[in-house]
Amino acid sequence: MKHWRIVVADLIASHRRLRVPKSRSPRRVELSCDPLEERVTPSHLGTVPLAAAVHLHQPVALHSSGTTSTLPITGPRGSLGNTLPPGTTGSTHGVGRSHSTNSALQKALQTLKSDVQTIELASGTTVGQLTAINVAFHTLATDGLTPSSRAALSSFENSLVTTNATTPGSITPTGTDYTTLLAQFVKLYTSSPTATQTTALTTAYNALAAAVFSAGVTSGNITTINNDWAAVLAASNSTSTATFPYFTLVTGQGVSVCNGPMAF
Repeated sequence: MKHWRIVVADLIASHRRLRVPKSRSPRRVELSCDPLEERVTPSHLGTVPLAAAVHLHQPVALHSSGTTSTLPITGPRGSLGNTLPPGTTGSTHGVGRSHSTNSALQKALQTLKSDVQTIELASGTTVGQLTAINVAFHTLATDGLTPSSRAALSSFENSLVTTNATTPGSITPTGTDYTTLLAQFVKLYTSSPTATQTTALTTAYNALAAAVFSAGVTSGNITTINNDWAAVLAASNSTSTATFPYFTLVTGQGVSVCNGPMAF
């Protein structure tokens, strides 16, 4: 018979072997980019669209952006308003991976990114104004109002930016284009709105117009971005006719267009 000390030692050794944790292979965590805030987060946590999309279907790109481009790009959207923005995949925009070995494209994208940042740094649009867009579009969704298409809504939002750039203030309630633009916006949702729907749609339009006006994007800015965008398309050997999503300059998502992936 073993001595009790030997038995105890054997029991302790056995217990320790049972408690030794099995080695685990390191868990791989994939990262994804949050289109609205340009943050990198674990993909399993999900991403937030502003657009988020404004109608809260996303983060701002808000609620629209559904066109497609022949650029080698794919990705999420977001757009306020539509967003989340900035497509059918969301409102996010960005150039795809192919640019990693294309120095001309890398340079074009860097120039675009730099000019976008310059424009956004000068923006006077506030968090409160972007929140107002989200709230207004959430109300529209709650009332059962949806645009004829996200692409149409995205196009309208972009047109607000270019129109205001040409004639600052014309899109606001006291502006020369206000009545026409408001009517176009309402028509995107319904041809015969009720009084309640008219009020909700007017609130949503006014929220968009206020944010666009405060952003202060100028006609010179638009020309610069158009030139940069043309250079990106050329460097990508793309025949796309897609234009830069100007509304992302208002929501602060413009730089996301310079990061892959992207879908229009």
